[in-house]
Amino acid sequence: MDVVLKMQLNVLIHLAMVDGQITNEERESLEGIAANHGVTSGQLEEMIRYPKPIESLGALSNDVKFEYLFSIVHLMNVDDEVDQREIHFCQNMAVRLGYYKEVIDELFTEILEKKDLKKDKEELKKKIQGYNPYI
Repeated sequence: MDVVLKMQLNVLIHLAMVDGQITNEERESLEGIAANHGVTSGQLEEMIRYPKPIESLGALSNDVKFEYLFSIVHLMNVDDEVDQREIHFCQNMAVRLGYYKEVIDELFTEILEKKDLKKDKEELKKKIQGYNPYI
């Protein structure tokens, strides 16, 4: 399994667990991401049972940082229940990725308003670059 994907799945697992439980919707989303990248259900279960500390994210490319950010905000909303701990976690991850924490509000609003985000993903990526002072 690719190191960047492993780190991303680890971040998503931490987010899913931040409120004390992984909902069925969160688990299905994690399983879908894993399956799309050739990660077996056994490998994913191992990562869920034994999550690693979140490593430094600063060396990731800007494109990968956006993908991380997009995926955490999407996972936060997948069960239609947003816990304050999830918001705080996402804001913290945004800062660790080099963005201002307010980017989470912008992304969350976009995800709520648009049903077909895949189509508008590049446009959204350009829009949120203003929240990263290093781009």
